[in-house]
Amino acid sequence: MSADLDDLQRKLEALKEAGRRAEQQMGDFGRMREQISELQVSATSPDRSVTVVASPGGVTDIQFTQDALRKSPGDLSNLVMSTLQQAVAEAARRQADIVQEYVPDSDVREQVLRTQEQLFNPDANQHRSAPADDPGDDDMPDSFLDGGR
Repeated sequence: MSADLDDLQRKLEALKEAGRRAEQQMGDFGRMREQISELQVSATSPDRSVTVVASPGGVTDIQFTQDALRKSPGDLSNLVMSTLQQAVAEAARRQADIVQEYVPDSDVREQVLRTQEQLFNPDANQHRSAPADDPGDDDMPDSFLDGGR
């Protein structure tokens, strides 16, 4: 009987400890959410005529100087798009850094960097992911759906 009581006491203590850890994690996630909600990133074009402010929710502001308004529509569009990409990409990296801090076992930062590399540098990604042609494989179907062609 005493052994059963001791076992029950250990299980109760383990349950209490699990509850304390869960409360701590909830507090950590609340702080993480607060840090993410306060995150804002600003990017300025090389000629300083366009500034874009981004947060995890998207673009929150775009500002133009008088010099920006003197540009051709195509040049201004290109400048806005490249500055916008910089701001949004940096906001995503910083958000990933915050998540990584609270969930250290995740690879969220690496996933964001990999995705950005694929989006913003597709040529480098093509060379890495293009499968090498196997000349001896022409007689084999690509799938069982090909019907043994």
